[in-house]
Parts: sequence; structure tokens; C-alpha cells
Amino acid sequence: MSGISGLVSTALTGLQAAQDALQVTGNNISNVNTPGYSREQAVQVTQPPGPTGGLYLGNGTDLTTVTRSYSNFLQTQVWSATASASGANTVNDQLQSLVSLISGSNSGLATSINQFFASGVAQVASNPADIPSRQALISQAQGLAQSLSSAGQQLQAMGSGVNQQIGQSVDAINSLSGQIAQLNVQINSLTTGTNQPNTLLDQRNQLVTQLSAQLGVSVLQQGTQLNVYTSSGQVLVAGNQAFQLQTTANPYDPSQTEVAYAASGAIISQSLQGGALGGLLQFRSQSLQPAQDALGTIADTLAQAVNTQQAQGLDLYGNLGSPMFASAPVQVLANASNQGNASISASIASLSQLGTSNYGLQYNGSSWSATNLSTGQPVSLSASTSGSTTTLSFGGLQLSVSNAVSGNSFEVLPTRLGATDLRSLLTDPRAIAAAAPYVSSTGAIVSGSVVNSNLGNLVLSAGQYASGSAGALLVSGVNVPGALQVTLSSGGTSGSSVGFVVTQPGSSTPLASGSLTLGGSGTTLAIPYAANPPGGYWTVNLSGSLAVSGDAFSLSAAGPGNGGNAQSMDALQSAKLLAGGTLSLQGSFTQLVGQVASQGAQAQSTLNAATAVAQQAGSAQQSTSGVNLDQEAARLVQYQQAYQAAATAIQVGNSLFQSLISAVQAA
Repeated sequence: MSGISGLVSTALTGLQAAQDALQVTGNNISNVNTPGYSREQAVQVTQPPGPTGGLYLGNGTDLTTVTRSYSNFLQTQVWSATASASGANTVNDQLQSLVSLISGSNSGLATSINQFFASGVAQVASNPADIPSRQALISQAQGLAQSLSSAGQQLQAMGSGVNQQIGQSVDAINSLSGQIAQLNVQINSLTTGTNQPNTLLDQRNQLVTQLSAQLGVSVLQQGTQLNVYTSSGQVLVAGNQAFQLQTTANPYDPSQTEVAYAASGAIISQSLQGGALGGLLQFRSQSLQPAQDALGTIADTLAQAVNTQQAQGLDLYGNLGSPMFASAPVQVLANASNQGNASISASIASLSQLGTSNYGLQYNGSSWSATNLSTGQPVSLSASTSGSTTTLSFGGLQLSVSNAVSGNSFEVLPTRLGATDLRSLLTDPRAIAAAAPYVSSTGAIVSGSVVNSNLGNLVLSAGQYASGSAGALLVSGVNVPGALQVTLSSGGTSGSSVGFVVTQPGSSTPLASGSLTLGGSGTTLAIPYAANPPGGYWTVNLSGSLAVSGDAFSLSAAGPGNGGNAQSMDALQSAKLLAGGTLSLQGSFTQLVGQVASQGAQAQSTLNAATAVAQQAGSAQQSTSGVNLDQEAARLVQYQQAYQAAATAIQVGNSLFQSLISAVQAA
């Protein structure tokens, strides 16, 4: 088009282009603080020229599309860094709470353990007949049980909080996945050629960013649509379809919430990483539950060790001691899909072998296998069957199983609730078994009193507890603390062998008979305990170099002034009872505090690093997609001037046209 009309028409295209570009620039400025907004840019091209009188004159300009400044690579980096930072932040927040709980309990629990032994047991050991000292020990036991139980209950409450947060995160993931699928549909319908709905594209990317804050995801673009997957490959969004996650109870432990894929019901908790959800699952499995197990191990070890020692001694009523503490039994959890009616129970068989590990137990119809759930490694297991009951032993545990069928599986949690359910049982100070079960005396018991008329130099040792009777002469027919008398049936000097018989005072019926070589290490007698705990035997040693026939030695129940068993109980404070005989009770708790504190420090370092990476990724993405107000201000001036120039051209064309009309009219 030529002439005045060509001038006006061409100027009008420039005017429209400048006006549209001003609108794009204004939109950028308006959205400078909008999360996820990508800077837009008007794409302007020259219209094809037309031939006029042998010349090709331009026909102005055209605004073909509005693009957004966007880098798929940088956006993917933002999603990945967001998932890492969000997961690290969740782990750190949870761990700092755990550190505060354990460290805050540190002084209280450590003090309670120390006071129980130093201010409680030790005082009774030094003054076993003193009732106020015994009452103080009862109070210290109650305080220790309450401190451990309170810490265990707080850890359990923290687990319930994690369950709740997992549910909230799953709800958020499902909502975001649904919105992304809806935007996929809208974007697909509104995309025409090179023109795309930039605002919707930005909104979709922002939703994926929010989704990555909840869970680590991978994104695959197909045409105009985004397909979103978990980091382990489960599809969350495929085109216009959103695939939901759901919460479900752990098949072994209904109190533990797991994440499952709604389409199949398969539990996928262990494969989820990143984001708030991955952080919660990581914290629970790597920090919270190990802390519960470790604290429970301390509580169970304390309870069993003290109860076993209590059962070895005599209280002020002359009875063997009753348990001082009660803790939770070993948890054996059946898989919800188990068939049949299997019955299974477990108990702690060996404190020295008991650790903090949990176990998976499987039955294939003919044999059992056990797996350490922490390491995934098989565990050596021994099994014996009597009738319909099978006894399994591994990891310091003993299990009794009946009616199991092929495919049955169980989880064994030896100490998970040990601290939570710890209770102090004794309320009567006289029931504290401070006395050793026997007093060894030289002489025979006559009318309830020891009469010493011995002529030799043999002695009967004070005695001690032993778990077995190997190498000892077993005294049958009487249990601890039944009174006994050892009478020599012959005499002799060093190097010779003499015989003896064991009877009850006032009875001539032999309970055992034996001999010893004079001048040697002597002969050990073993008297069984009826109760379990403690099980085992009380052992004494008869030795010397000169024996006279008829010499006698007595074992009688200890009186109120005897504190031998309390002394043994006091020694438990420093005894290496845990971690395979390498840690004491306080040492084990100190180790737990150190482990949790170390995890907390590591979580903080990880968070700092992940935050820095996320900030760098965000800055890099914003350098490409973000709005720079200085640049937009310069463009405003640029497009304003273009608009004014086009308007001037139109005004010139109009003036020329008016001049032409006037000239024609004058002619």
C-alpha cells in the first residue's frame, strides 16, 4: 500500500504494536512480586512488503506472540533444590525437638539413675535395717521409673505427631497433583500454534514447586503437558489424570502411619525421599524410633537387672525379693495378612546379648528365619520343637510359637515401649531384699543357734550367685534360703581327702554328699533358687587344710542387719550391662544423648547446605525468568516513544490528507 493511506496504515501497525508491548511491560511490572511469575516479552516482526510501482514498500509491523523468559533446566534445578531444602528443614525441625527432649531429660534422667543407686541403694546397703533408708530407696525407684516413663511417653507423642503430619502432607500432595492435572487440560486446550497461556504455565510450575516442597519429584514434559513422578518412579500426574496417595496403618504396627499408592494399596513409604513427607519418614526411621529403642533398652535392662538381683536376696520378712520394676513385654507384631491363628510370645533371655535392634521373623512352613530390620542382614537363629510349640532363640530373645502356618511373618520389637511402660512396683520398704540369702557360719545349728565346737581349720565361704552349677556339687531337695548344715564324715590333714554330707538342721537325711582334698581349692556347693528370676544357684566353697570328723558348717538365712544383696545391687550402677558388656546404664544413656546431639548437629549442617543450594538455584532461575524493574522502566520509555512516534506519523498522514482535499476543492 502506497501513498498517504499507506503511511497511515503502516503507522497504525506501529501504534498497535507499541500499545501491546506497553501492556506486556505493564503486566511484568504488576507481577514483579508474584511467586512463580516468568517475565514476558512481546515478539514483534516486520510485515511482508508489497510491490508498488516497481518498489517494495513496507507494510508496518506485527506482534506475533508473547513469550515468557523460561529455562527448563533452571526450573528443574529449583524443583530438586526445593525438595532437598524442604526435607532437610523438616528433619532439622523434628530433630531439634528430639534433641531438646533427650538433652532436656539428660540431667533429669542421669540424676535419677545416679540418685537411685547413690542415694537409694547405697544407703540401704550401708544400713540395711533402717526403715527410712529403705523408704528413700522406694521413692528414688518411683522417681526413676517416672522419669524414664515420661521421656518414653514424650517420644511416643512425637511419633503420633509425625503420623498426623504425614497425613497432612499426603493431603497436600493429592490436592496439588489434582490441580496440576486440571491445568494440563486447560493449557492443552488454550495452546494454539506458538501462542501459549503463559499465566497458566507459570501457575503450573508454581504448583510443581509447591509439590516438590512436600515430596521429591521428577517431571517429564510431553507436548503441552507435564507428567509428574515420585523420585522412585510412582506416577502422580499423567496428562489429565492425577494418581492419589493415601495413608494406611503399618501392616505390623497399627499405631504407625504409612504412605501407600491408592491405585494398588502398596505401601511405598520406604521409597519416598525429599520434601516434608520424605523428611518426616526419614526422621521417624533414622532418629525417633532408634531413640525409643535405645531408651527402652536402658529401661528394660535396669528393670531386669535390678529385679534379678532383688530376687537373689531376702527382705525383712525372710522372703526372696519380689520385683522392684515392671516394664513392657517384648512386642511381637503379626502381619495383618497372616493366615491361621498363630500364637507367639517373647521374653528377654540374655541382657548381655540384648541390643537396640528390631527383627523380622518369617515362617516358610518348615523353618524359621530372622532378619535384622536395621541392617537387612539375616540373624543366626536356633529353633527347637516340643509338641506343637517351637522355641526360637536369637538376639538375646526367646520366643515361643505355636500354630504358625506357611507365609506367616512377624516383627519383633524387643524394647520399643520399655521406657514408656516402666513402673515402680514396691511400696513396702520392708520388701526390699537387702540381705544376702545365706550367712555362712562355722559350727552346727542347735535349737536355732550356731554352736561352734569345731577342731579343724576348714571354712565355708560367704557365697555368691551363679547362673549355673557346672563344677559344683548340687544340693537337691531344698531351695534357697532353706537352712543347711555340712558335716564332715572323716578327718585328715593337707593332701588327704575327706568326706562330708549335707543335711537340713535337725535331720539326718542326706541331701548331698561329697569330698574335698585338703590344702587345695576346696569343693563348691550349689543350692538352687526356685524362682525365675533369678534362676541359678547360690554357691559356697568349703576349703582348708585340717579336718576333724564331726566338724560342722552352717548356712542360715540372713537377718535384718545383712546388706550383702544391696551391695551387689549397688554394683549394678557401674556394671557393664549393655552393648555386649561394654556400657553401663549411665554410659548407655550418655551415648544416646551424644548420638541424638550428633544427628541434630548434622541435620543443621545439612539444612544450611541445602538452603544455600536452593537459594543459588532460585537466584539462577530468577536471573532468567525474574522481572527487573530497571529494564522494564527502560522498555516503558522505549515503547512510549515508539507509540508517540507512530501517533505523530498518523497525524502527519492526516494533515497531508486534509491538504490534498483542500487542494482538490480549490481546483
